[in-house]
Amino acid sequence: MKRAKNIIPIASVCAASAAMIFRAFQLLVTVDYNEMGFYSSEAGFLSTYGFYLFLLLAAAVFIVGVFIDEKNAETAFKSDKNALTPKQTAAFGLGFLAAACLKFYMLVFSFKGFGIDFMGEAVIFLVFAAIGFTLLGSKKIKPFVGYLMLLISISYTLKAAALFMGDTIITRVSDELLLLLSYVSAVFFFLSLGRYFSGNESKGTRKKLLFFASASACLSASASLAGYIALIIDGAYMKERMTLHPVSEIGIIVLAFIVVFTLYGKKTELKERDGDNKEDADDENEKTSSV
Repeated sequence: MKRAKNIIPIASVCAASAAMIFRAFQLLVTVDYNEMGFYSSEAGFLSTYGFYLFLLLAAAVFIVGVFIDEKNAETAFKSDKNALTPKQTAAFGLGFLAAACLKFYMLVFSFKGFGIDFMGEAVIFLVFAAIGFTLLGSKKIKPFVGYLMLLISISYTLKAAALFMGDTIITRVSDELLLLLSYVSAVFFFLSLGRYFSGNESKGTRKKLLFFASASACLSASASLAGYIALIIDGAYMKERMTLHPVSEIGIIVLAFIVVFTLYGKKTELKERDGDNKEDADDENEKTSSV
């Protein structure tokens, strides 16, 4: 078997890092907060629209990566959730608990009323916490954990709908547009992860899971983490201007990278196991021949 290219893990980390840096630059330089968060009319084409071109390029790389991965690392697609080690399952559990803590922070400090967005965050927090404790307690992924992902996807769908309906010029406000895109990618990410955890994978589920995990990490890094990077760089400028960038979306980045690196880690283990079995078979054949 050909050696895996590992395009998705490398591309995911590079794309998320580059998106975060590019977006932090935009927040500090090209976004005009006096004009409701629109891009400054004085900003050049690349400063304004280069970021969206970068996101399209990253998506293309993710698509190419999952198809190359299918050709060069087929063993990964032969393993299901039951092939995960206790350490990998624990990593998932810790990731969900970390995401739940960030959601709880949002619920306590970022909401002033009980709207659709608040209810969506509350449901996601409860499900994240329940999944995290379940995975850490059982050290294996039970099918009902996958079905709970449906609640997360529904909640993100409602949050995306509330955000879209609440602002008719959302496509012109870059902060809200990126947040909306991160919500949409999260919907498909958790749907795919739910099918994986519940054992209801179809032929293309693993490719969708890898793609939307990478896309969610990239979009969440630019929609959430970039704002805090900009705040660190120039706190005096950003402190009174940063209204979005929900810290809870950083949890999506954590979960997305756990998914990507866990699946690729399993590939390595399976390939090594296959290699060991092949060597053992060769040794047995040599012994038989000598006898």
